[in-house]
Amino acid sequence: MSHKYPEDFHIRALFKKVKIQEVMTTPVISVHVEAPFGDVVKLSQGRHIRHMPVVNSQMEVVGLVTQRDLYKIQPPHKNEDGRWVYDFDMLDGIILKAVMTPNPFTLSQDRPLAEAVLPMVRHKYGCVPIVDHQKKLCGIITSYDMLKIASDILEEK
Repeated sequence: MSHKYPEDFHIRALFKKVKIQEVMTTPVISVHVEAPFGDVVKLSQGRHIRHMPVVNSQMEVVGLVTQRDLYKIQPPHKNEDGRWVYDFDMLDGIILKAVMTPNPFTLSQDRPLAEAVLPMVRHKYGCVPIVDHQKKLCGIITSYDMLKIASDILEEK
C-alpha cells in the first residue's frame, strides 16, 4: 500500500491515539434552546465564536447555531460611529429552535481524535460538540483546533 505522505503512518497513529478530551476546547460557550436569538450575538461578540452548541436545561446538546446562520438572518451593519451592530429587537423576534441545526453530530470525550476529524472533512462540519457519558456538553472541537494541532506538529523540532 502506498502512502500519500512519507510520515502518514505516524500522523495516523497520533490521530488514533490522542483522545478528544486532550485537545477539545473548554469551557464551551453555549446558548439555551429557549433563549432569545439575540443571545447568540451577545454571547459570541468579541470572543471570535463561529459555532455555538444549543443546549436544553440538562445541558444536553439539542442543536447548533453558526455565524453563517446568523449572517443569513441578519448581517451586522455599521452605525454612525463606524461600529458593526445588530438589530437586537429583530433578532429577538427569531425563534432559535426554528433556525438552529437540530441534533448535530456529537462525540464522547473519550473517543480518538480521528473520529472527529474524518466526519468534519467528509461532511464539511465546522465543529463537533463533545459530550460526556451523561450526554452533557463538555467541550467542542473546531476546524481551527485541527489547524492548531497541525501547526504544533509542524513547529515541533
